[in-house]
Amino acid sequence: MVCYLLVNCIICHMGIIEGVDKEQTCPNGHQVHHDCLKDWLIHSQNCPLCNETYSSSILVQFKNYIQQKEDEKLFALQNAMRLEELEKLKKLAEKMAFLKFEESINVLIKEKEYEYALSRLDFHDNENQSPERSLKILFLKGKINYMRGRFDLAINQLFKLVKEKYDYPEGFLYLGKAYEALGLKDKAKWAYERVK
Repeated sequence: MVCYLLVNCIICHMGIIEGVDKEQTCPNGHQVHHDCLKDWLIHSQNCPLCNETYSSSILVQFKNYIQQKEDEKLFALQNAMRLEELEKLKKLAEKMAFLKFEESINVLIKEKEYEYALSRLDFHDNENQSPERSLKILFLKGKINYMRGRFDLAINQLFKLVKEKYDYPEGFLYLGKAYEALGLKDKAKWAYERVK
């Protein structure tokens, strides 16, 4: 009957079977599985128990593995930074596209092409918009409806807007104008008082 001396690895706490498991030892004799040490050395060159630095003869065995893991970590970090940069560029491009769109709506308003402007806003208005853009679209719809004399629709849209974003002075301004156009002076006064 063969009897194996069993010692526990100080990293994984599982048994090290002498003559079967590949093992390493720190200068103070603390034993670890070879594979456990391989992963430990990515974080520290010192023994996890006594904090003594492993000998250079042990460290050199894992040099390529440690370098490979550092390269992988660097690649992952660079990749994450690239993805973050791409996301920033995408958001900037979306913002610029929306500003261009908003500018085209203002041109249509100036030219009194209200129906066409509203149809473009309806087409552009969807659930994927940021809250800021959704509010801008709501404002533009309210403003256009005020300008085309649909004060009831303007009030409905502008009131939704200011309820959602209370500090929207232009929204309160056109809301006040729409109330005033319907002869609702008290409500117009309330709206105008909130224009800052």
